Amino acid sequence: MTSLRPLLLLVCLTLVGCVTTSATQRDKGFTDSRSTAQALEASFAPRKVAVVVGVGEFTDEAFPPLKWAVDDATEVGRILEDPKYGGFDRVVYLTGAKQARRDRVLAELVALRNDLRRQDTLVVYVSTHGTMTLDATGDPHLFLVTADTRPGDLRGTAIELAELQTFFSDMRAERKALILDACYNGEAKSALQPTVRQRIDRMEASPVLSRKVRLGESEAHLFASTFGRPAREDDELKHGVYTYHLLDALTWSQQEADGDGDGTITIYEAHDHARTRTLAYTLGAQVPEAYFRVVGHNDLVLVGAPEARAKAELGAVYWYGSADEELDGATLMIDGATKGALPGTFPVTPGRHRVKVVGHDGSLMQDRVVTIGVGEAVPADTLRSRPVVHNGFLNLGPKARLTPAEGARPLLGRAHVGVELGGGYRFMGPLRGLTLSGGFGYAPHQARFVTDGTTRFEPRHAIWGHAQVGYRLLVPRGSLGAGYRLRLTGITALQDASCGGHAACDGWLWPTQALALDQTVSLGRRWSLYVEEEVGISVLDVDGTGPRARADLGLRIGIEVGL
Repeated sequence: MTSLRPLLLLVCLTLVGCVTTSATQRDKGFTDSRSTAQALEASFAPRKVAVVVGVGEFTDEAFPPLKWAVDDATEVGRILEDPKYGGFDRVVYLTGAKQARRDRVLAELVALRNDLRRQDTLVVYVSTHGTMTLDATGDPHLFLVTADTRPGDLRGTAIELAELQTFFSDMRAERKALILDACYNGEAKSALQPTVRQRIDRMEASPVLSRKVRLGESEAHLFASTFGRPAREDDELKHGVYTYHLLDALTWSQQEADGDGDGTITIYEAHDHARTRTLAYTLGAQVPEAYFRVVGHNDLVLVGAPEARAKAELGAVYWYGSADEELDGATLMIDGATKGALPGTFPVTPGRHRVKVVGHDGSLMQDRVVTIGVGEAVPADTLRSRPVVHNGFLNLGPKARLTPAEGARPLLGRAHVGVELGGGYRFMGPLRGLTLSGGFGYAPHQARFVTDGTTRFEPRHAIWGHAQVGYRLLVPRGSLGAGYRLRLTGITALQDASCGGHAACDGWLWPTQALALDQTVSLGRRWSLYVEEEVGISVLDVDGTGPRARADLGLRIGIEVGL
């Protein structure tokens, strides 16, 4: 235990306030608490996460040491983590011989894959050697070298570039960037076996960095150099050349790198700045490469002033038209608050909002409940075409139940018709589409039985309730849903003594498992036509011959109102 004390002390000292503030100083009195809604909002808020890998020393002497790779990764992580620059919520540092091992790097990436959500942002940066091998057909396979990589077993001890790109693209984070400061041609930050180098020199064309992977909506893969060019370190810069100029874009030269002047540096702006400066610094010897895909207004912001970063993660409603259009001079209202007059751009927090546009003469031009995503800019003149989204709903309508199984008919007959009131909630955000719902129903019923050759009918009542978990997909002018339902049905006993003492004459209560489908068609801003189909299975022993599975079918048509 004594040997662990210095390590525990070091860990404690790295935590803000671990030794002094939290242990010896406390505020008296009450502290503010968070409501359940606030706690949930914080739990599901978008997160910004980075993993930085720097490998300077290698266990195999075939890979020469890199003087500045650890500093590259450390400084990139520090800038992303600094609240004045990137403000990332979490940065994982994997540097040095112990942390930058292959198994440690892969384990961290797998853990992130299981933890990240769609609304999160991810940056993975690697500074190390690249290497390559050729298979029996002469096709190249590119690898990133970790601290424990062995040249004789690249597949087992290095990270294959194509597999890393595919794995990275499959991670759930909507906005993500993979930045690699390495090269693969045997020069500078690269090491190749002599036989491989000789075969490459005889190739008519150099291999191309992998672009086979399909990128996500806002994803970038950045390379410090193309295949046929070196990725260099520089003792004067004390960094890899590309990384130095990338850091320059994120810190000292933000104003110069900020192409659109919005106060933030996106991944594209940072690479564009670094590429231009790297080409100039190396006189064209090192040529950075990038592979981007950006859909809409969803670019990845690396750094910027806190206010500018917050604004970049907001949504917006905007309109810029001519003076003779009807929206000119109209007032934009969001959730009852006046934002200003059009034309203009008005920031909006991501989520569900009621948006009104009031003409200069006081007429209500638009009134919609819409959902605006992170970084999404919505033209005001398209609000009418955006689907209305209501989280809660109630529906009411007649329900018909059919009993195809002969053994269950003594309870409710071949068919009966009643009325059912249902409702539910469709989640937004990370649980988008998940729907919890339930309902209650009632149906009068005439029980049919035969006494002394005479058919008689006796009134009885059926009631039921159900709970359901499922999924609702919004489609143009409606929705499609499916779910698993647990229903509990009860019927009253028959009072007529001439029923003959049959078990079906008693009061019953039984559970049913069912699969339910539903469809809605919009009839207006809140109202929809609602149609539901249900297939249920019950295990009943009505005639005393033993429990048997009995099927029933349900159909409901009604009206649904969004809440």
